[in-house]
Amino acid sequence: MFRRSQGFALLYLFAVLFALFSIFAHSFFSASNIEDILAGYSFMAILAVGQAFPIIARGLDLSIGSNVGLGAMVLFDLNMVFQLPGYAAIPVAIATCAVAGALNGLLVTQFRLQPFVATLATLAAYRGGVYAISGRQLYPELATQSIRDPWIISLETYFDIGRWLGLARLVKLPSIPLSFFILLIVTIAAQIVLNRTRFGLDLKTVGGNPEAAHLAGISVKRIQVAAYSLSGLCAGLVAVILVARFTTATEATGTGMELTTIAAAVIGGVSLQGGVGNAFGPILGAFLLGVILVGLTLMGISQFVQQILTGLILLSAVWYDHTTWERQQTVAVRGA
Repeated sequence: MFRRSQGFALLYLFAVLFALFSIFAHSFFSASNIEDILAGYSFMAILAVGQAFPIIARGLDLSIGSNVGLGAMVLFDLNMVFQLPGYAAIPVAIATCAVAGALNGLLVTQFRLQPFVATLATLAAYRGGVYAISGRQLYPELATQSIRDPWIISLETYFDIGRWLGLARLVKLPSIPLSFFILLIVTIAAQIVLNRTRFGLDLKTVGGNPEAAHLAGISVKRIQVAAYSLSGLCAGLVAVILVARFTTATEATGTGMELTTIAAAVIGGVSLQGGVGNAFGPILGAFLLGVILVGLTLMGISQFVQQILTGLILLSAVWYDHTTWERQQTVAVRGA
């Protein structure tokens, strides 16, 4: 009941903020700005969905931004240095990120490291790996060259909805980026996995009570490794999307995304206590942050103030999550 009311409250807050910024922020409610929000935060929403899996398993993936950078550089190198066509390079880049995610899970399960410590270490390690394999560093002439592979650059495609609906002459509707449709596919797949499969049930059971899950015959370690692998898989998808958008990969790709994805997931109702969450909440959380930051930018608010506000939003979400968990525990105790 608490989580459902939180979802409605989040949706209501999103609608209110969108309306307010449409009134007070110049050109916020315009086709071009909505296109920018969809393009700029669809990939962040995909990452937030990926981040939800280890959090539901009572973990955390601080390396997700560095993993994006790693996948992006792998794709860049395979295409620009080794001349591997996009249709072959893209799966390898995504698989690299999935394996990196699985490594996080192994560090947590096999070496019994705290998720914060394990993924903080791989955050630094993967970022170092990005610099180590950087084709831009190894071959300086590539720093000024762009990827032209049609399989890659075609992912940065926009669909003119107004023309499809025959309304182009009447009203200017925003074009929808392909990344948004990829987000929809990821969302549907993640929601099915979480709510319609044995794995999803086991994942929530492990996050809710690992000891009870083990006694019930669930392979806790396997579930946790799979959760981190799915986080890495989403990082790989985002890496490909970003390379397609910028037609290159830099050593800083993905930097700072980890905190935003955690904030989006927690704001979207994924409990840091584990065992609770869905695919829709993190998406709404990501776009809520996007609406706030874009709206404040259009209103001329300093970027430093935006960073402070993002921190306060995350702090509020964590506080709400903790109080909700305590309330549920109290209800459970009384019910017993």
